[in-house]
Amino acid sequence: MENMENDISRVVISKEQIKERLDILSKSLLECYKGKDWTIIAVLNGSLVFLSDLIRLMPYPMRLNTISASTYGDSTVPKGETVLLSPIKADIEGRDVLIIDDVIDTGATLRKVVDDTWKYKPNSVKTCVLLNRPDRRLTDYEPDYSSFEIGNDYVVGYGLDFDNKYRNLPFIGALKPEIFRRDGFR
Repeated sequence: MENMENDISRVVISKEQIKERLDILSKSLLECYKGKDWTIIAVLNGSLVFLSDLIRLMPYPMRLNTISASTYGDSTVPKGETVLLSPIKADIEGRDVLIIDDVIDTGATLRKVVDDTWKYKPNSVKTCVLLNRPDRRLTDYEPDYSSFEIGNDYVVGYGLDFDNKYRNLPFIGALKPEIFRRDGFR
């Protein structure tokens, strides 16, 4: 079996940097949501590791729901319109909502999820992303909270994937371009 780390050209964000930033982020979120009836809606699958580490740092009650959305399909670049694959199942009417996603790239996915969330009549909707990639933004949407700003490398690890692999790396690394070219991806 091949070591996944051999496919990484460099570590973009170390596991120590992630832990340090999550401590800071959780304190900001606790300040914002203390005493509120709030629900976290996580966009799967990429946000799963980020979500699980983040909510363990927050000792207050919260509700949790997950949804699925797709903009990338089987590509390494966003293609077409975002499709919501599963709707919100929790009752969020009158509640404060925090949407958690792994990365904001073009902004299309987060914009679609936020717009859809407002249909359920929450009290407020805020967004929190692990990675912010502003150079590729095609919408004017900016997240309320973001942990790291990154460039255009194709990154994997800490929940982010390529072809549904590499999610379990404890850091975020740049995938060698020959890996996705070899597998026929753009």
